[in-house]
Amino acid sequence: MAITDLANESLFRYLHVLTGITWIGLLYFFNLVNLPLLKFPMRKPFDVDMSEKATASITLKTLFWFRWGAMLTFLFGLVLIYIKGTQFGSHAGYFIDNGPAGYLILLGVLLGTIMWFNVWFIIWPNQQVILGNNKKIAGGVSDDEKKRLTQENAPRVKNAVMASRFNTWASVPMLFGMVFGAHGAGSADWSAYQMPLLSLAVVLLLMVYFSNKK
Repeated sequence: MAITDLANESLFRYLHVLTGITWIGLLYFFNLVNLPLLKFPMRKPFDVDMSEKATASITLKTLFWFRWGAMLTFLFGLVLIYIKGTQFGSHAGYFIDNGPAGYLILLGVLLGTIMWFNVWFIIWPNQQVILGNNKKIAGGVSDDEKKRLTQENAPRVKNAVMASRFNTWASVPMLFGMVFGAHGAGSADWSAYQMPLLSLAVVLLLMVYFSNKK
């Protein structure tokens, strides 16, 4: 049975959604629950002391599922692109010649790829150093060494928080593109997507409002 068969497409779509739920669910956990708990400010100054809680087993376990959820979502997504492109006759044509649905899916693909890159090449490398430094601090070091490690953490914390914050924001239009591109009206007329696009704009405005509310 060829990989492009409908049964295989359904399987990989299911796995793509399942791992995506794991990834985005933990992304929301980090940004809506964990960061406020650790008093991780979303604005400057990025002065954070999370030495005690950052090395807890729950954080390491969560980071494991977070990054591998992102990787598997990305890989299953690539398989789906291959399958749909083969069925459509052209991978580029699937996005470009498929009307609004193709462009919406392309939006989701581009944002999802950026988010995956942020997880593996910005958030996780910085988190590794931060966790290592915090483990040293928790184990007991001199005041000078603690100050040095804290100062080393500061820019890494900033980079990790900003990348995670971007991913949280980008997940809204990314999911919009994926959901309405694959399961929307399927019309070649953009007017069929007016209400969903308006809803997306409202959600983004509400996010701007609440993220800047003290």
